[in-house]
Amino acid sequence: MSVNKTRERIDHLNWYRVPARKALAILCLVTVLIPATASAQQENIESSYRWIDRSMRAGLYAGYLFTSRGNLDQAPGSSPIVGGRFRARLSNPLTFEVSLGYGSSDLYVTDPRLEVPTIVDTTQSDWLLIEAYLQLSLTGARSVKSFQPYVFIGGGILQGISEEVADVFAAPGLDPYRFKIGTTPSLSVGVGAEWDVSDRLGLGIEIRDHIWRFNSPDAFFYPENLGNFLESGVEAPEEGFWTNNFEVSATLSYYF
Repeated sequence: MSVNKTRERIDHLNWYRVPARKALAILCLVTVLIPATASAQQENIESSYRWIDRSMRAGLYAGYLFTSRGNLDQAPGSSPIVGGRFRARLSNPLTFEVSLGYGSSDLYVTDPRLEVPTIVDTTQSDWLLIEAYLQLSLTGARSVKSFQPYVFIGGGILQGISEEVADVFAAPGLDPYRFKIGTTPSLSVGVGAEWDVSDRLGLGIEIRDHIWRFNSPDAFFYPENLGNFLESGVEAPEEGFWTNNFEVSATLSYYF
């Protein structure tokens, strides 16, 4: 074989070897870069869900209670309400809540001794709303895009703590004429949603329906007074009556 042919064969082999080396280098580079790229992509993926790790929270709330006065407009009037709430998670979706609220309402005073029973005065009554709830989170123990919607049901008492006496019924022996909040049963249902302000703070907006049962004063049913209601055509008194009272409130909670 001549020298020229030998050189031609060597050059021909080198022509194949150069692309092979390039291909091997590219393959190695791809092998290194693909896992790194995938890892970077995984680190940048943002989920709309955030787990709420802490199981207890305490908060302060403020709102307004839109009341219904019920039979003969006897029940408490609408009032601002402020208070505190403590919540503890029982399971992934279920939370137990204890709530204490304070408010002050006006009360209309009806005199049944008149031929046409009518409202003759207005008094003031302070009260406490003490309730316990079971709260069901619709997203479990996590928020979706920083929000956690929920529903709840509960009950407790509405407790009168400072009830004024109208001058018309201030005389001794007229206690049966006075309407009193006293200790009134309360049933409640509601909906709400909490916004995760941070890992420790949550801001909840809620609507609750408090269902209260009141009793009319005993004196409304004395024969002579009951006759005044019937003969005048005024709405007849009911021994017991229920009212729906809607609360709109905001709660700032601290998780721990």
